[in-house]
Amino acid sequence: MISIVQAKRLAADQLAGFPAPVKESYLTYIGTGDLACLDKVMLGVIEFYLAQPPEQPLVEMPGSTRLMEDLGVDSLTMVDTMFMAESLFAMKLTDEELARVTTLDELRAHFRRHLALQVEPAA
Repeated sequence: MISIVQAKRLAADQLAGFPAPVKESYLTYIGTGDLACLDKVMLGVIEFYLAQPPEQPLVEMPGSTRLMEDLGVDSLTMVDTMFMAESLFAMKLTDEELARVTTLDELRAHFRRHLALQVEPAA
């Protein structure tokens, strides 16, 4: 798990140029584990990489919103998102996993599941 000190460094380096709410949500998630903040970070990252900005923020869109068909998310956007998530959360994702994610709800669930595995206490 990433410490708040590491998170502040990562936010300054990796999230340079991102909107302030994405950075704030990242630091809040690292500090508190608030899953709503995790959603704001990951959806904010995708929104940042979209070729055409959506009509409303992704966090306000229905969970059934399709990444490719409704938002125009392409493979490059998904790869950028994957690399950013790996960097920000010290996690490892595979292209195959993200290729199966088709909606905003599936994206949220995917990242929540991966990060929950990181914080489970060792037996």
